[in-house]
Amino acid sequence: MRRAVWILVAAGSMILTACGGGGGGTTTAAEPTTASPSTSAPAVPAALGDQIGDLYLAAYDDLIALLADRPAPRDAAEPLALLKEQYVQQMVALGRQRETLDAAGRAEVDARITAALGSLPTATYDAYQQAYADYSGDLEVANLIASFNILGQYANFDLLREQAPDEAARLGIG
Repeated sequence: MRRAVWILVAAGSMILTACGGGGGGTTTAAEPTTASPSTSAPAVPAALGDQIGDLYLAAYDDLIALLADRPAPRDAAEPLALLKEQYVQQMVALGRQRETLDAAGRAEVDARITAALGSLPTATYDAYQQAYADYSGDLEVANLIASFNILGQYANFDLLREQAPDEAARLGIG
């Protein structure tokens, strides 16, 4: 039930915008499991949406792997921030492709992202929730973990400008 609510919130944010409407040792940041996206070829909506969705799911896997040994919050903060930024940059590159599409193409991308989020394995979601709970005593780390939940907004510039205008400005998305 919690998983369904979480997916609906994430998907609803994407859809509304598309419709015109968000004690261990030192750990190092893991390399993202997905290759850097290409920005040179014109985007095919379904493929682009699948690529963004796959990247979104890979971010959860990498976050869970990074925190598997439950490093101390002070040791987890920087690697988490670096991992998030790697995914942000990839999402922005894909978002630039999404921006070249017409409204119907963008809606198709968003639908594919929603479908990917709907396929998030329960075990992955549970591990993500557990990581958040385990680090809830440290606001900085807990917020970093929670921010992986909204990585998709970096590929949807309308949503990013609306929900995180400072981030949009930082990334040159006007």
